[in-house]
Amino acid sequence: MFKKIAVAYDESPEAERAFRSALGLAKLVGGELYLITVIENQPAYMSYVSAVAPEVPLLLKNQKRAFYEDLHNKARATAEKAGVSLHAEMIEGNEIDALLQGVGRLLPELLVVGLRRDSGGISRYLGGTAHQLALHAKCDVLGVR
Repeated sequence: MFKKIAVAYDESPEAERAFRSALGLAKLVGGELYLITVIENQPAYMSYVSAVAPEVPLLLKNQKRAFYEDLHNKARATAEKAGVSLHAEMIEGNEIDALLQGVGRLLPELLVVGLRRDSGGISRYLGGTAHQLALHAKCDVLGVR
């Protein structure tokens, strides 16, 4: 059980906590980790930027990709020290849709996500990213505080 563990991973402290918990679990059960990082679509105002400086959107996207590659390499080094196999991928798109796409392709037994501290906003009542993933993922979902 839980031999194939996916982690929703980015630069947030919540994702780091999720990664650390998933790493411990993978080590305990002899499983493998799969990081899924979403490169979110650029905001609508970037169309105005591209009208003035067409190279800027691609430059920003490439910088973000390089940043996440470095983040994945650091996570890979941490997993290697723990003796856990780690695979990582980046998917472009909307956060929830892209994560669900990655889960659908990888078919993990467990998806680990970091939970944000309650900010008191409306998402408290409607549910945030973790809630949406739990409703739609075709695997178990573990939320880490």
